[in-house]
Amino acid sequence: MNQFEINQIKSRLRRLDLSEDFIDRYVYKLQVNCESYAMACKTIDRWKKEDCSETVSQVLACGVIAAVLGGFLATL
Repeated sequence: MNQFEINQIKSRLRRLDLSEDFIDRYVYKLQVNCESYAMACKTIDRWKKEDCSETVSQVLACGVIAAVLGGFLATL
């Protein structure tokens, strides 16, 4: 990989809010394993930044379901 490709990979990793230490170690690992730029991009694109709003909505939905079921069982 050339320096331009390394910078592109680092940019992709920074968008995932990863630490600089992790980014440097990952890029080093890619270079040692002779990974191609295309393969590295495919791997990084599969990683997903956690969406906090999605987690909150799932927790709220579970809470509503539990409340409804609890109310139903209390009336029995």
